[in-house]
Amino acid sequence: MPSWVGKVEELGATEFNRLARSTTDPLLLYIGAPWCPPCKAMEPAFVAAAAGLGVQARFLKVNAATDPQLLNSLKVATVPMLLLYDEHGQELGRFLGALSASGISHWAQTRLVESSQ
Repeated sequence: MPSWVGKVEELGATEFNRLARSTTDPLLLYIGAPWCPPCKAMEPAFVAAAAGLGVQARFLKVNAATDPQLLNSLKVATVPMLLLYDEHGQELGRFLGALSASGISHWAQTRLVESSQ
């Protein structure tokens, strides 16, 4: 089992870009900021969803306050934002707003299933 299973990895822009180009795993990227109340509410839910989804997706977190260039390149203007990528780095979907752990899991699983059909 990969070492990332069930965990949230906090990355900077350089690490995210490197991983996005080289991974063979679906990536679920959470972009939030410490000054954002909905982000603070969603962060524990994202951690719980990571524990529940297992090997279905690799959970990544980027701090919007420290990586504005990455946000520009991803065309993200508002947080909290979820971005889901398939194993080839293609974007499968994005969600703006806070979700519960079950909401995050359901949203990601639905897009992963849709992309595999």
